[in-house]
Amino acid sequence: MIARKNLFHDKGRVLISVGGVALSVTLVIILLGVYYGMTTLGTNYIVNTNADLWVGQEGIHDLWHTYSLLPRGLGDEIKGVDGVKSVHELIGRAVQIEVPRSGAKKTVYIVGFDPTSGVGGPWDIMKGKKEIKNGEAIVDHVFFVRNNLKLGDTIKVGDKELKIVGVSKGTFAVVYPYIFVTTKDAAEIFGTTQYVNYYLVELSGDRPADEVAKDITDRLKEKGVSVEILTKERFIQNHKDVINESFNSILFPLVFIGFIIGAAVIGLTLYTMTMEKMREYAILKAIGAQNKFLRKIVFQQAVIITFLGFIVGIGLSLLATTFVPRFAPEFFVEMNSATVGITFAAVVGMGLLAPLIPIRRLNKVDPVVVFNA
Repeated sequence: MIARKNLFHDKGRVLISVGGVALSVTLVIILLGVYYGMTTLGTNYIVNTNADLWVGQEGIHDLWHTYSLLPRGLGDEIKGVDGVKSVHELIGRAVQIEVPRSGAKKTVYIVGFDPTSGVGGPWDIMKGKKEIKNGEAIVDHVFFVRNNLKLGDTIKVGDKELKIVGVSKGTFAVVYPYIFVTTKDAAEIFGTTQYVNYYLVELSGDRPADEVAKDITDRLKEKGVSVEILTKERFIQNHKDVINESFNSILFPLVFIGFIIGAAVIGLTLYTMTMEKMREYAILKAIGAQNKFLRKIVFQQAVIITFLGFIVGIGLSLLATTFVPRFAPEFFVEMNSATVGITFAAVVGMGLLAPLIPIRRLNKVDPVVVFNA
């Protein structure tokens, strides 16, 4: 009761304090959401591609930084291994393309897949059609919006012209938008008619993945081809590792700054209020109140500010994640249980840390000042 009355005696100050904590909470949630969003975007393609094993050139790690080149025509050899259900060729790598009308050069990741099976192709079509023929392309939604494209426009990759017939969702991989074409078109674009970049293997489930991978490796080695085979889970983790190495050193210091700002706002508010009410605290001590009781008042005030700030911050974060992507489609913030949970833990930390200075001052209050006044 005393804590609430002290706190809401000056409603303007409470609003400013809650607003400061809410902005701090919003900053932490947005930064964590950006991290989880990048992880989701960076692994979306592999997660949604129906392949249990990725067969690539020896030494492969991820799609972005390591280059894989394998002879074409190994599909039957791989399919002959016990436990293999199907095998699909994939040709893909980053390349610059010419955007219609503006003529600007943009870096994209071209993926050539077999439209008959659909394996390796887009999984969520927003506009147009999913089935493509030679000379056609499905482009990522962010790339489509950012470059003011329309269905039927033609993009140019080197001398190859591709008509846009579809727009896919969830295919913006942090820095590269994916553009899907047929395997034949991709081979012509990259001049790799004798090679593919990966073989995508779907397992029947009759044998463990590591046993099948070993048999494929041995069989292809007999043909003079050294390969690296990664399970879907391993390939996803490799991409997460790349994202962590690239962005953690930037994001997490900013999250820490958000935490410090929130703690400072609560601490300054409580310190100011404690100093203003010092005479009242001295009176309480004079009539027998213990330091434990006074500390409880300060902590209750901290709990009220942090709780209200957390609720308002969640609301602001939801608004940001809902409306900002309408103006900046590449801005993807993933609010999940982890972002909310970590932020709540950070807010609890703010609430526990912030009252330490005012409590230290409160412990030194001398009841005698009441009688000297």
